[in-house]
Amino acid sequence: MSNVKVGEHIDMHQSPAEIRIENLTLSFEDNKVLDGINLELKQGENLVILGENGSGKSVLLKCILGLLPIDDGKIFVKGIDITQMSAAEREDILSPFGVLFQYGALFDSLTALENVAFGLIQGFGMNKAEAQKIALEKLKNVGVYSFDFYPAELSGGMQRRVALARALANSPTIVFLDSPTTGLDPILTGIIDNLINQLVVDKGVSAITLTHDIKSVRKIASRVAFLFNGKIIWTGSVSEMDKADNPYVSQFIKRPFGKEIG
Repeated sequence: MSNVKVGEHIDMHQSPAEIRIENLTLSFEDNKVLDGINLELKQGENLVILGENGSGKSVLLKCILGLLPIDDGKIFVKGIDITQMSAAEREDILSPFGVLFQYGALFDSLTALENVAFGLIQGFGMNKAEAQKIALEKLKNVGVYSFDFYPAELSGGMQRRVALARALANSPTIVFLDSPTTGLDPILTGIIDNLINQLVVDKGVSAITLTHDIKSVRKIASRVAFLFNGKIIWTGSVSEMDKADNPYVSQFIKRPFGKEIG
């Protein structure tokens, strides 16, 4: 069980880094999307990367996962620099981790059960019966019992739960959650937030969560990093966030719900 509490500041010198990013840069032609990113994910914490749509959050996640080539910098996973690896070597390092992609990204032609079992069969070579047994357990853990329904037959909240179950299918020690509550109503958002807290606080999983939902941040974050114009302009705990003297952070957290800063 993790001893990290939501909103608690992590001692950066005592807790070992699961992921460390150093001076990461990435440009698309003349547009510098990531500009010297330095971040650490500590063991047993939920590092929430907060920022507007288009601030570079999803691009940063894709760089960590090796889905986008970086221009410069280093990414260390458990002390190993994955930027110097081949694609196959990097996949070996990252395969035990779980990923919830933005909007769930479920396979339309597979049922909820088949979606969760897919990675276990294709990625880990598990036989179908064993994979489906694990998939059933993971779906029940997130409150999904419509095993044979296709994504189009499920509500948005149920789709997100299925995607979360898929991210947890291989019992990962690190999970990446891209906008897990985007587009959900407040009740469903609260349910997903509670599931994330159970995952991190109760099970001791380390997480990087990307969001622009300040209400979710207050519920789930161990530590917050604010991404603006491709730079990390502030980091700290939730309690420190409310006292931040950075004008962009202050404006963001005090904005009317649903409004974006310019």
